Amino acid sequence: MSELKDLMTNVYAEMSATDDVNAMVDKYFAVDFVEHDTIPGIEAEGRELARMMFGMMKSGIPDIRVEIDLMVEEGSKVAAFGAFVGTFTGEIMGVTGQGQQVRMPFADVLEWRNGQLVAHWGVSDMSALFGPTS
Repeated sequence: MSELKDLMTNVYAEMSATDDVNAMVDKYFAVDFVEHDTIPGIEAEGRELARMMFGMMKSGIPDIRVEIDLMVEEGSKVAAFGAFVGTFTGEIMGVTGQGQQVRMPFADVLEWRNGQLVAHWGVSDMSALFGPTS
């Protein structure tokens, strides 16, 4: 596996294992990190946005783990396709979990510079948080 794919794997593994989101963000996210997604109701940018998003995911799904199906590298960017999986017991974006198992597919593209993330583009299917639809 390449150095960038190793870094990407480490970010996902630490996201799953850490109780210290701030330290994880400080370790992997560059000071000038740019998030290219818009997140409804969240005005933060850069590292602060990363802290908020990872913190929200960890508090909503404390046992969260990341399953990677595919990683593709080109230049300084790595694309990953997989799913966030775990037990939804907390709150995420105003929705409170009832202890249900969730699987939220995602696609991420992360750009790296000197071992740190400088940019993120991505989409996540968070419909599992809302339960079955008819």
